[in-house]
This record gives sequence, structure tokens and C-alpha cells, in this order.
Amino acid sequence: MEVWHLNRGSRPGDAPGGVVSLNADIRDGTAAARVLGDERFDAVVDFVAYQGPHVESDIRLFGGRTAQYLFVSSASAYRKPPVHHVLTESTPLSNPYWQYSRDKIACERVLEEAGRTSGFPFTIVRPSHTYGRGWIPTPFTSSDFTVARRILEGREIIVPGDGQALWTLTHARDFAVGLVGLLGNTAAIGEAVQVTGDEALTWDAIHAAIGAALGAAPRIVHVPSDFIAKVDPETGARLLGDKAWTSLFDCSKLKRLVPAFRTTVPFAQGIRESVDWLLAEPARQLVNPAIDAALDRILVAWRGISPS
Repeated sequence: MEVWHLNRGSRPGDAPGGVVSLNADIRDGTAAARVLGDERFDAVVDFVAYQGPHVESDIRLFGGRTAQYLFVSSASAYRKPPVHHVLTESTPLSNPYWQYSRDKIACERVLEEAGRTSGFPFTIVRPSHTYGRGWIPTPFTSSDFTVARRILEGREIIVPGDGQALWTLTHARDFAVGLVGLLGNTAAIGEAVQVTGDEALTWDAIHAAIGAALGAAPRIVHVPSDFIAKVDPETGARLLGDKAWTSLFDCSKLKRLVPAFRTTVPFAQGIRESVDWLLAEPARQLVNPAIDAALDRILVAWRGISPS
């Protein structure tokens, strides 16, 4: 495949060899159109469209320029609270807790309307919690070392609820097989497709695996998600709008479209790879002070009503 990457050019060293890099901000439609010139593409994938106007701009930019537009949505768009723990593409979309999810729903609606009215060739991709090298997936943060640092220092961490909600994690290498299998797949035009792994673990088990990879036992404190929302509404919205609920996915549709898709990277392996990469270079071990402070604030509030 010939891969073109439209990006702002802020991290030029990250571009893999053989990838054609086009530098422009996708939010600046005029600049993006200028660098694209007269190029046409078999498929365009947008990972950074978060609101309806972003997709509307993409439709103007790529209409007539691509045979397929893939929008990376989110499985958090599914109805919350869920009425069934197994989710399919036909599960209704509704999220009263989290604006991010409502915005993703709005993006999907824009695409569906464009497909009906102008034949715009869209495919909606709904991943859940995807992680890769350098990521430590937790309910509070995934792209930094904040929770891992607390575990290594013997400080308490928070697991929402009783820690027994089942959560699906998908390694980026497995997600890539599903995504690439949808490119140029005419049966996927006009469809929404879940791309998630088959492995589901409780949040307690996920944190135990993180601790095992770090070589330190996590000191888990269970705090109800609705209590967290009272102390920290922004964090609570992300939990109640997504990670507080058991989420299992029926990916039979994806497997029909992409027979090669399967889970090949179990979490115990993936998290060890991620932790090893982070521990190899101290500069990679970034802590988010705001999240760290929020965890402490929630713990103090919880201790105030729970002497245990």
C-alpha cells in the first residue's frame, strides 16, 4: 500500500519510512486542500474528527477525492446505561453522561445523512479501548505513566466500583488488522463496524496485570463511579459514559468482512511490552499532575465517608 499521512508536522521524527507526509492542520480546510492538490485516494481514514463540523469539513474536502472515507468513532457512543452487556453495531447510540460520546454520535449522523443524500462513501469504525506501546490503559488515563508511577511508589490507586466490571482491551497491532481489512472493502461502505478484541478482563485483573508487568503489587481502593463524579465531574463523565460498565463486543460482522481479524496479543503480553518500553527510558515516564492530584482528591473525599 502507498500511505500518505496528513499531519501538522510537529513531530517529523515520528514518520515511518516510505510514508508520504503532507503538512497541514486538518482543521484548516484551505491549507489541507492546498497540500492535497489534485491527489485522489482509494481510502481516507480520519482518526481526529471529534465533532459534527469536523466531519462536514471532511466531506467537503474529500468528496469526489476518495472511494472510501473511514471515520474512527467510539464504542462509548452506545447506550448508557447499557441494557445488555454484549454490544453489537445495532445497539442504540445514546450517552447522557459524556459529551465526547455525544459528539461522536453527531459525527455518525452527519455521515449517514451524506450517504443518503449524496452517496458519500463512508465506513464508521467503532473501536473501544485500544492501546499500544507506551500506553498503560486504566479507567483514568492511558497515555502517560501516572498510575504506573503511583503503583511503583506504593501509593493507592483507584478502581471504579467493585473492580469486577468486564472491560475489553484491544492491542493496536490487532486493531490494525481489522482497520486495514476494511480499506477498499466495498461491503463495508455505508456500514458501522466494531473493531475490538475478544479478551475481556475485570478492572481488578487489568490492574493486577499492570502491577505484574511493573513488578509491584497495586494498592487498589474501590470507589463508586457516581461518588467519583460528585468529587470530579469531568472524570465521572468519562467513567459513567464508558468505563464503569461491563462492555463485551460481538464482532461477528467484522470477522465476516475481515476473516483475518482475531486477537493475537493478550493483555498480559501487550502490557509487558508497553511497560518495558516505558521503563527503558526515564524521559518516557510522563506523569500528568492534574490526574495525579484528582486521584488524591477523590481518595481524600472517599476516606472522609469510608473509614475502611
